[in-house]
Amino acid sequence: MSVKILLWRRLSVCLGTGVLAAVAVVVPAAGAASASESAAAGAVHRGTVPPGHPAVSLPNSALLTSCGPGDDGIACNQVALAAVNQARRTLEKLGGMSFSLPAYQKLSPVQQLFVVVNLERTERGLAPAVVLSRSLNKVAQAGARAGRDPAMASVPRYLPGGGRIVYVGANWSGGWVNPLGADYGWMYDDGPGGSNLDCRTATSRLCWGHRDIILTRFGGHGSCSGATTLAMGAGHAAAAGGYRESDTVLLAVVCGPAPTDAAFTWAKARKLLHIG
Repeated sequence: MSVKILLWRRLSVCLGTGVLAAVAVVVPAAGAASASESAAAGAVHRGTVPPGHPAVSLPNSALLTSCGPGDDGIACNQVALAAVNQARRTLEKLGGMSFSLPAYQKLSPVQQLFVVVNLERTERGLAPAVVLSRSLNKVAQAGARAGRDPAMASVPRYLPGGGRIVYVGANWSGGWVNPLGADYGWMYDDGPGGSNLDCRTATSRLCWGHRDIILTRFGGHGSCSGATTLAMGAGHAAAAGGYRESDTVLLAVVCGPAPTDAAFTWAKARKLLHIG
């Protein structure tokens, strides 16, 4: 399903519910959390997490007018980070993102997407995606290059290491400047009063759909009797589908061991970016 964003930028969300052939794809129970998530979060959630949502969107015209398409430079990232931090304070009484921006600048856009999604999760008390999987990156990158959602049918049933995927959700954004800008669109401009044209009323089905995927709580999987972990794929293209910025993220709940095909890990990101 797609979420349209004005005429020159766009977000799209794809939730894998029964889409993958031969894969038990399950939407997480809204109030459930896995043992690993509860332990990592101390069972305390901050800010606003699903099924809760901010009351309104917070459009930020400065982000989209101050930065050129695809601008991932330090000045534009400062603007985008300021927009994210303002939205967090205004909508959720939540503090700003805390990480080394100079170190962040040295990462690839795909690694940046991994970092910002995990910061949105961990700073709300949710467990992070522990691995940026090469297998999932491949699927996400194909979506970014095509200017669309990652193809759910292309997500493998099993990942290297033997873990089985039991849930997958994906977001796409076009024209949102850079990974921090894409995060802003997915997290803070996705509900009533924002740019999401498929969120015409507070009860519209697609309101906050991107945010829900980023902040999914991954417990309650009846098809997995053991531990679950969260893995991620991400993709980026400088131009696709008529947009000068195309970004995708794909979050997968894995039953069993974490993927072994790590392109990047949260442990390494925390060290590089001085994340506590």
